[in-house]
Formats: sequence, structure tokens, C-alpha cells
Amino acid sequence: MSSRTLPRSLRVTSAAIVLALAAVVVIAGVAMQTVPALIMAACVALSAGITSTVLMSEELRDFRQKFARDRVRDARLIAEREREHLDVDASFRRAVSERLRASEAEIARLRADLAAGSTQIDELEERLATEQELVAMLGVRPEIDPRIVSPAAETDADRRADGPSELRSA
Repeated sequence: MSSRTLPRSLRVTSAAIVLALAAVVVIAGVAMQTVPALIMAACVALSAGITSTVLMSEELRDFRQKFARDRVRDARLIAEREREHLDVDASFRRAVSERLRASEAEIARLRADLAAGSTQIDELEERLATEQELVAMLGVRPEIDPRIVSPAAETDADRRADGPSELRSA
């Protein structure tokens, strides 16, 4: 049996059998060609039609109820899946928001570092301009701070810092 076909129920089979028997009775009544046989065949056909209609209407009612139950079950499953999707979506949004806040905080920190570095560059440029003016005016070059050149020289500079600072000539 194919998965696409529905199995015939007992009601459908019974209705088909009743209609087939009514057809046999009508054929027999027509073959006899008597009025009482035709009246009896008509009564049997009418009752068979009513019986088949009742059986088929009950079958349709049951089929519709099963279909409605399946639709309700499917609707509940879809609603549950939709809730799961909404929960996943909400957790994803929270995670992205947290990452965005962390990124914005990192950007703010980096901007602050950049501003501090820019201020330090401005100070160094100002010192360089002052030193260049001194060289141009006096023809002397001030001593280079070893801490600027390399951090390792910082310890040597600390040892020499005990004595007075002198300007060297070029």
C-alpha cells in the first residue's frame, strides 16, 4: 500500500457493499419487470442510499476531527519552535549587545590612549622646536635625554642625574 493512500475504513467498505447490494436488487427488479419487484427495489435502493450517506457522513466527520487534531498539534509544535527561535534570537541579541558594548569600551579606551599619545607627541614636538631654536640661536645642542632614545639607557641616565645637567656644544 502506498503511503499516499488512506486505508479504507469499515464504514466506507460497508457503504460500498450496501450500494452494491442495492444495485443488484434494482437490476433484479428491472429483470422481473413486475410492479411489486420495482417498488421493493426502489425502497431497498432508497434505504441503501440513506444508509450509505449516514455512514459516509460519519466517516467524513471523524476524518475532519482527526485532521483538526493534527492541525492543532502542528500549530502547537510551530508555536513551540517559534518560541525557541525567539529565545535563540533574544540570546543572540544579548550576546551581540554585550560584544558591542565591550567593543565600544575598547574603542573609547583606545581613543583615550590615542589622545594621550597625541598630547605626548605635541609635547615632544614642542621640546624639539625649543631645542632647534636653541641650536639655531646659540649654536649649541642640548644633551639628548637617554630615556627618550631607549628604555635601557634609563638606568644610566638615572646614575648621571645626580650631577648637574650641562649643555654640550655641537
